[in-house]
Amino acid sequence: MKALHRDPVEAVSAGTIITLGFVACATMAVLSLVWWTFSPVLGRMYAALRLLESATLWRFTGWGRYFTGTPAGEPFAFVSIYQSSAPFGLVAALLTALIGFLAWRKRSRNHIDALITLPRRGFEREAIVGRFIPAGRLVRLPDQDQKPCTAPAKCPNQFKGIRDLLDARAVETVLDDVPWHLAGALVLTIDALAPLADRQLRQRVLKAVRDAADRHAVNPLSEQPATLLPTLHGALLQAITDQKNRGAAALREVHAVLETKDDLEAAVTTLASAAMMEHRLQFPDYAWLRHVDPNVQSEIATY
Repeated sequence: MKALHRDPVEAVSAGTIITLGFVACATMAVLSLVWWTFSPVLGRMYAALRLLESATLWRFTGWGRYFTGTPAGEPFAFVSIYQSSAPFGLVAALLTALIGFLAWRKRSRNHIDALITLPRRGFEREAIVGRFIPAGRLVRLPDQDQKPCTAPAKCPNQFKGIRDLLDARAVETVLDDVPWHLAGALVLTIDALAPLADRQLRQRVLKAVRDAADRHAVNPLSEQPATLLPTLHGALLQAITDQKNRGAAALREVHAVLETKDDLEAAVTTLASAAMMEHRLQFPDYAWLRHVDPNVQSEIATY
């Protein structure tokens, strides 16, 4: 078998480094000579660029008053362009670092690669049983003294008994019976089928359920933050009852599902199916469910 990287990596020679350093110093010397010779013209061009970059605010700084107040044709101090450029360089570096951080943060949280990464403990036996084998399948691995995995009990649909789902007070009375993961899934599927006017609500719910699912994946017995349920239940109440700038037909379809399904899992998957028909289902939004309820997540993934 041919080994990879058979040829050794060539190192950069010292002569190359010295040559590049000499060229860089020579370039700086030439640019400095050009500035020293043509500063009356280049200074005006430099001032115009700074005023354009800062929307004319630069003229109120010390260097701005210097460059704009020097009479035409007069040379500028040799160090003026270097010293006046330092604040702009610092601000540009900070903005570049901020943009890079935001891009890295979005890539590490929202990119598809981040959503399908391996579990933290890898492909150990317990990880496979707890996270990758469907909960509805009976499993007993060799040399394991444990009870087989069984499907979790269905959560009854308490919304089915409410006469008017637009009545916020009536809906609020049954929210405490909705588990956090089903509350989050319901908000996302309802918003996909009948979009809410508040587009930030979906992002808040997504962040809350993803963080909760990460904690659940590490330790299913760990306690969730006290703010999780109020956040998700409040969002669910708004998703069911809010009529602002929402299509009446789509909202009636949501209510019809909640009024007919016997359990919340069936309501979630039915809403997801309807949203898929409208080309509004975003599959990465439900990847977190695989840690909590793989059956519901697999049902959504089949659409």
